Amino acid sequence: MYEKKPWLKFYGHIPESINYPRVTMYEAVMKTVERCPEATAYDFFGYSSTYRQFSHDIDRCADALASLGMKKGDRITISMPTTPQGIICFYAANKLGAVAAMIHPLSTAKEIEFYLN
Repeated sequence: MYEKKPWLKFYGHIPESINYPRVTMYEAVMKTVERCPEATAYDFFGYSSTYRQFSHDIDRCADALASLGMKKGDRITISMPTTPQGIICFYAANKLGAVAAMIHPLSTAKEIEFYLN
């Protein structure tokens, strides 16, 4: 086994892989909301949100995106991946079955054109 994956010898008692649940990322977050709704979901420059509020914000954003016509299979590019708004939008798109692509906010116009194409 180590011949094909030499890094495994450094894992010690850590398993090579784990069984991930067969759910969407949105569903995974909602399971966390069910388990610990009052826990902190994120803390961003002094603004924090519980998982309950995070799920509410995701659902509101999904409703807004759906009202604009977003549906399963659509694609969206998000250029603020490290902000609460970017993460909320990512999960909202996932809830609708859309594919979200995150791009760096300092990308040049040529880079953005490349990503969009």
